[in-house]
Amino acid sequence: MKTLLFTLFSVLCILNTYGQITESFNSFNGVNEWTSPSQANSGSHAGDLCFNITGTYLANEFYVFQSPIYDFTSYSQVDLLWLQESDVRSGDSFRLYFYDGGWIYYDISNLSGLYSVTVPNTSIAFAFVLVSNGTGNLNGKFSHVEFFNITDPTPLPVELLDFKANLINDGVELEWSTASEYNSDYFSLYRAVDTSNWVKLIDIPAAGFSTSLQEYKYKDESILYNHTYYRLKQTDIDGYKESWCPISVYRRPESFNYYNLLGQEVKESYKGFVIYRGKIQYKGD
Repeated sequence: MKTLLFTLFSVLCILNTYGQITESFNSFNGVNEWTSPSQANSGSHAGDLCFNITGTYLANEFYVFQSPIYDFTSYSQVDLLWLQESDVRSGDSFRLYFYDGGWIYYDISNLSGLYSVTVPNTSIAFAFVLVSNGTGNLNGKFSHVEFFNITDPTPLPVELLDFKANLINDGVELEWSTASEYNSDYFSLYRAVDTSNWVKLIDIPAAGFSTSLQEYKYKDESILYNHTYYRLKQTDIDGYKESWCPISVYRRPESFNYYNLLGQEVKESYKGFVIYRGKIQYKGD
């Protein structure tokens, strides 16, 4: 393998929670889609990534089909699976690149069939590249990719749908739901007032194995003012832990000042009827 540096075309971060991404190459250059080369005669052809839509590819070109930016940090392993056909000239090169701190490639010239490789979960982008600086007749030379799958072969313990916190009169109601669970043991709820000093509130048993909607709820009866943060962590039966970004609620501090019946603020030493904590009281000697 050799390394090659070129510019990432996209700054889109795709957060994948399902463990699989499938690109059928029906179109390019849209939101969440791969970019196609600027050279004519390349793009999507009958659902294939194609360098030669109408005839042969061009000589002395550097064709780049590049993916969006991905985040695979939640993957235990990143497996790539694709179906290709390739027949290039002598000296031309068809390559699959992945970006992991630099561009690294596999030479896949003149291969036809179903292929698979495993790349680090720190990879963030991919590209199919045709370098056509060889020699010889271009007639009948081509490279196509029918589809490209990115898969985590180890199922994620939990597919979280949502996690939210709602202020209620006597505390905070926390709710979350999952679309599926695999080998899940329990959820842990944490609370903090500064996003750093987390206190565990409770462990709640998880569903274990489920492919249907599961809903969870917990009431935190503490009355805290200003911002309060909550974090959800899941532990599976094998001890694997997964956590999600914190959420927060804001409760406005109560006013403990005294007001007269005209709504004017008065001192604590004021004698007579006052409004305190929303109630009318009489302050005498």
